Amino acid sequence: MAKDKPHYYVQNPARDDRTRLARVIDILLSLLLVWLLAALAVRVVPMAPVYSGLITVLALALGTLLVVWYYKHKNKTLHQHQDIWYSARKCRENLKELESPGDFVVLVKELMENILPITGFKVLAPGGDSTIDLTGYIRNRKVGIMCVNSGPDDPKITTGEMQKFYTEVKQAGFDNGIVFTSGSFTDETRRFVRRIRGRVRIYLVDGHAVLRMARRANHPVFPDEKWREEKESRISGLEMALSIKENIMFSRGKALSLVLLGIVFIVISALQSGFIGTVYLAIGVINLFIGFSGLILSYLRKHELLMDWL
Repeated sequence: MAKDKPHYYVQNPARDDRTRLARVIDILLSLLLVWLLAALAVRVVPMAPVYSGLITVLALALGTLLVVWYYKHKNKTLHQHQDIWYSARKCRENLKELESPGDFVVLVKELMENILPITGFKVLAPGGDSTIDLTGYIRNRKVGIMCVNSGPDDPKITTGEMQKFYTEVKQAGFDNGIVFTSGSFTDETRRFVRRIRGRVRIYLVDGHAVLRMARRANHPVFPDEKWREEKESRISGLEMALSIKENIMFSRGKALSLVLLGIVFIVISALQSGFIGTVYLAIGVINLFIGFSGLILSYLRKHELLMDWL
């Protein structure tokens, strides 16, 4: 199974509509830049002339290998992203086609049985006002689980629904509560869960996490599809902005990279003067703001997830 990353399920794969000639030129320009840097590095390092030619050849060869490796790794990662994202899209369609809420409950139970060390799990009979669909033990902690399949309308889990679930879990004496949904949660709902204090803790598992679980469990609901280009897969500017936001929330490494990039630009701005220095400073501040925001969001998101299994 190819290594998956959270943003493979969230963010649309990168698109490259360039011609083959344009891609070749891109690689050649990268090679030229690496060769120039390698040759410059060899020239500034003091060494005997007899070794200069040999070291230059080795540096150029190493630079070539690095460029080739980078583009091969980039293409492999892109293909993995495309295949996983396309399969996840089909999985979302399969989830929306489930005939009843009970089918989603059974699906969640099967996924948990394949991934988590659970014992004594059972599906509760539907009916009444109870929000709890599954009960059992995870690592000897009694949990109550609510399962909500968003369906074609894709409504978000609201604070009112979460308050009702939390009250019921607490009164029933569960150690933890878990909410699974094929959709998502409102921002107010996430803030409510973070504000909860006491012995009972609530974990949120949104649609992206359900997709990852389905793939990890090799469940039939997550088909093994290969990427196929479709016109309707293009997204609007707003959707792209939301996708990038979710990507930063899932990737602490990307947020940290933005912070480091911002620091570099600010240092460069201190060495410049006039308009150029101001531009570098502005870019640095923007990168720092986005990076620190991403770190905070990823930290908060991590504490919403169920232990460390996602």
